[in-house]
Amino acid sequence: MDRPTDKQIADVLAGLASAEEAKRVAQWFATDAGSAYLSEAFDLDMKSIRPGNEDLYVPHAIPSEEVWRRIKKQIRRYRVHRMLFRVAAVVLPFVLLLGLYYQVDSRVELFGDTGYEEVYVPKGERLQMMFQDGTKVYLNSDTRLRYPKKFGLDSREVELSGEAYFVVSKNEKRPFRVHLGGPSIHVIGTSFNIQDYPEDDKITVSLDEGKICMHLASEKEVPVLPGQQAVYDKKHDVYQILEGKNMRYLSMWKQDIIVFDDAPLSEVMTKLHRWYDVDFEVIGKMPQDLLITLTSEQTILENVLCYLEKITPLVFEYNAKERLVKVKAVGI
Repeated sequence: MDRPTDKQIADVLAGLASAEEAKRVAQWFATDAGSAYLSEAFDLDMKSIRPGNEDLYVPHAIPSEEVWRRIKKQIRRYRVHRMLFRVAAVVLPFVLLLGLYYQVDSRVELFGDTGYEEVYVPKGERLQMMFQDGTKVYLNSDTRLRYPKKFGLDSREVELSGEAYFVVSKNEKRPFRVHLGGPSIHVIGTSFNIQDYPEDDKITVSLDEGKICMHLASEKEVPVLPGQQAVYDKKHDVYQILEGKNMRYLSMWKQDIIVFDDAPLSEVMTKLHRWYDVDFEVIGKMPQDLLITLTSEQTILENVLCYLEKITPLVFEYNAKERLVKVKAVGI
C-alpha cells in the first residue's frame, strides 16, 4: 500500500487524525515498510534522549542556610523535570501506538500475541498457507506447524514437524525462524524446503534462493547457500553440505509431482505411505541393491504403482478397502 505522508503520521501520533486516517496509518505500520519506519523512528528517539551533561553552578559563598535550602530544592525540581521529560519521550510514542492499535480494525496486527495456533496436515493431503507478513508455506502430508496468532514487531517464529516449503517475505528487522527437533533455521527472506519427520534420523534443508543459517543443538551455526542441501544427523549432532543437487526436484511435491532419485525401496514406501495414507507389507526377500528413480504426477496410487512395476523387479498388490499394498519381488 502507499506510504502515508509525514503529516498524516504526525497527526495520528498526536491524536489529531480521523478514525479512517488512523486506520490507514496503522495498516501501513503493519507492512514491511511501516515496520522499518517504526524501528528507525524508535532508534532515533533513543539516540536523542541521552542523559544531559549540563553542569550546575553553585556559588562558593552561601548567604544563608535558607538560601541554600531553596537552591537545593530548585536543583531537585530541575532533575525531576528532566527525568520525566526523558521518560515521556520514550513512553509516549508507545502509548499512542498502543491506543491506536486498539482503536483500529483488529486485523491490523502491530504487536505480537502470546497465543499460538497449530495446523496438522493428515496423510494423503497437502496444504498451502499465507501469513500476515506475506510469507507463504506449503505443508506436505503428515506435517504439523505451530505458529503465533500474530507475529511480533521484531521477530517471526514458527515450529515445524514434517515437511514444508517456505517462501519468506524479506524483512531484515524481523528475521524469520523455523524451530525443528533440535536445530533451528534463521532466515531473512528466501525460498527453501525442510524435511524433519520425528521418525527420520536426519533433517534435510534444501535452499532454492536467498540465504539461510542452520543453528545446531551444539550452538554451531551452519550457513547454507543457494543450490546447497544441508543434511543434519539428529543422533550424532553432525551435518554435511551437499553441492550440485538439483533443488528443483526436491520440492516438486508441492506441485503434486512425485520424484525419486536413486531412492531405496524403504524410502519410496515411506513417502507413498505419507502421500496416500496406505500401509505396505513386504513379502519375501527384496533385492539389496535396488535403487529407484521415478518422476510422476500424483494422480492415483494405482498409476504410481504401475509405473514402479515397469522399472523394478517388483509386483504391487493394492487392497483399497484395507488401504494395504503388498510388495513382492520376482525372479529372486
